[in-house]
Amino acid sequence: MQFRKDIQGIRALAFFLVFIFHLNASWLPGGFIGVDIFFVISGFLMTSIIVDQKNRNTFSYYDFYLKRLKRIFPAYVIFIFITLFFGAFIYLNRDIWTLQKSGGSSILFVSNLLFARGDSYFGAQLSENPFLHTWSLAVEMQFYFILPLIIILSPKKYLSKIILLIIIVSTIYSSTIIFLENNKSSAYFSLAFRIPEFLIGGFYALAFKEKLNFNKIYNNLFAISSFTILILSAFLINENSFFPGATALIPTIAAANLLVIDDNIISNFFSKKIAVFFGELSYSLYLWHWPIIALIRYFNDDYLLSSYEIIFICFSTFILSWLSYYFIENYFKKKSNLVFIKFLIVSSTSVALLILFLPKISDLNKIPEAYTSPTFGLKSHNQKNIEVFGDKKSKNNKILLIGDSHALTIKPFLDHIGKNNDFSFSTITSDGFPALEGIKKEEIDPNGLNFYIDSQNLVKLTKENISKNKIIIINGVTFVEPLSIYQSLEKLVQSLRPDQKLIVVNTFPSLDHDPVKINRDFIKKSDKKYKLISYENNKSALIKLASKYPNVYFYDLSKSKIFQSAPFHKDTLMYYNASHLNSYGAVSLAKDLEKDFMHFFEQIK
Repeated sequence: MQFRKDIQGIRALAFFLVFIFHLNASWLPGGFIGVDIFFVISGFLMTSIIVDQKNRNTFSYYDFYLKRLKRIFPAYVIFIFITLFFGAFIYLNRDIWTLQKSGGSSILFVSNLLFARGDSYFGAQLSENPFLHTWSLAVEMQFYFILPLIIILSPKKYLSKIILLIIIVSTIYSSTIIFLENNKSSAYFSLAFRIPEFLIGGFYALAFKEKLNFNKIYNNLFAISSFTILILSAFLINENSFFPGATALIPTIAAANLLVIDDNIISNFFSKKIAVFFGELSYSLYLWHWPIIALIRYFNDDYLLSSYEIIFICFSTFILSWLSYYFIENYFKKKSNLVFIKFLIVSSTSVALLILFLPKISDLNKIPEAYTSPTFGLKSHNQKNIEVFGDKKSKNNKILLIGDSHALTIKPFLDHIGKNNDFSFSTITSDGFPALEGIKKEEIDPNGLNFYIDSQNLVKLTKENISKNKIIIINGVTFVEPLSIYQSLEKLVQSLRPDQKLIVVNTFPSLDHDPVKINRDFIKKSDKKYKLISYENNKSALIKLASKYPNVYFYDLSKSKIFQSAPFHKDTLMYYNASHLNSYGAVSLAKDLEKDFMHFFEQIK
C-alpha cells in the first residue's frame, strides 16, 4: 500500500489525545478516544493489505502475523523488560505480584483480560500500573487473528456488506450488554466490544478505495466537520459515558472520514513534517509515556503530577521513544525473519526469567509484611471458613465479628482484648462489602462487582453463624453508601432474636495517602503531613440505628488518641495502606481503648 503521510499525522493526533488524558483526565476527559483512532487506522491499513494480497493470491496467514509481530514486538518486549526491572525497585514487595501478573499477561498479549477483571482490592490501582496501556496492543494482536478469517472466508462481492453487518450486530450487542450489566470497565478492555472500531476502518478501506472527492470547498468542509467532531468527542465524551458501544461510533466514523477524503486542508496539515515525525514515533511514544507516568504516581501515591514531573515525563518520553524508534523499530525492519525469531525467543525467555526473579529483586528493599499487608485472620476472610480468636479457653464464646476489610483489620484488636479479658470470638469477613443479604447488585459500582459477588457467596455461612451467637459485632468502612447496605443492616437487626445483641462499630479514620509508599519503611523516615479522613455520615447513621433499636449498641473506634500521630504510633507505622490499620496499629488501638471498650462491653454481656 502506498505510504500516506497524512495517516502518520493522524497517528500523532491519536497519541497526543491519549497523552494529555493520561497526564490529567480532567484536561481532556475523552482523550482516550485516541486509542479508538489507532484501532480505526489499523483496521483501515490491515484490510487494505489483506484484500490486496488476497486478490493477488499471495496472502499467507503465517507471513501476515509474523510481519505484525516483527513490527510490534521488538520495542514492546524491551519496554516490558525495562519497566519490570525498574518497577521491581519502585513497587513495594507487597504489590510485586501485581507487577508480575501485568508483565506476564502483557508479553502474552492478554493483558486486556486481566485488567477487565478489575479485582485488585488492596494492591496498586490501575492508574499506577505501568502495563495498563498494553490492553490496546493485546486487543489489536487478538483482532489480527480474526480479520484475515473474515476477509479470506467472505466472498469478494459481499465482503463490505458482511463487514458492515458485523459492525451493526456487534455494536448492538455491545451496547445492550453495557446497558444491561452496567459494566463499562469490563467492556472497555474487551475485544468483542472493540471489533466495530477496527472494522469501521476496514469498511472504509473497501468502500472508498479511490477516496472521496467532491471539490476543494466540499472536501474541506467534510474534513473540517469530521475533525471538529473528533476534537469535540475528546472533550465531551468521558469515563462515565456510554462507551464503547454506540457512542464509540461517533469518533471512529469521524476518524475514518479523515482517512478517505481527498485533497483537503486537514490532511494537508497532517502531512506536514512535524506531524509526520511524531506520527512515525507514535508507537514508541505510546509505549513509553505511560510507564513513566504510572511509576511516578505509584511512588508518590498521588494521581496529580507536578509541573516539574510533567516536564520530566515529556522529556524522558521523547528521548526513550526516539531511541526506541531509530535503534529498535528501524533496526528490526531491515533484519531477516530468522534474526527476528531468534530475538523473539531470547527476549521472551529473558522477560520470563525476570518476572520469575522479581520478588528476589524486590526483597532488597523489603519492609516486614506485618506492617505492609493484612496478615491476621486471613483464613476467615473471603473464604467459607470460620476462625476463632481471643481467649479460646473461655466460655464467653458466643460472639461473632463480621463485616468488610475493616472488620478484618480489627481482628487483632479484639484478639488482644479477648485474651486479656476472658472472651473469644468467631469471625468471617469479606473484601468490599459485608456479607449481608439484600445488598442490591444494581447499586454497586462496576469496579466493585467482583467484591460484591465474593461477599454474597458468604451470606449463607454468615447467617448460619449469626444464629449460633448471642453478640454480633459488625464493622465496615461505610454503611450509608450504597443505600441498600444500611437497609440490609437494619434487616439484620430486625431478624435478631430477643436474646441477641448487635454492636455496630464506627471504624477508624483513613488517610489521604498511602504511608507505606511514601515512607518506604516501618520506622518513621518521612515528615509528610497526612490528612485524616473520618466517616461522619457513617457514624451518624450507626448512632441513629442504635438509638432506634434497644438491642443495638454503638462503639466508636475513631476516638482513640493514637490517631493524633497517624499514620505512626511511637514512630512505628500503624497503617498498611491509606485505608487500613496493620496488626501493630490494631494492637496499639486495643491497648489504648481496652479499658473503655471493656466498660462498654461488660454492660452488653
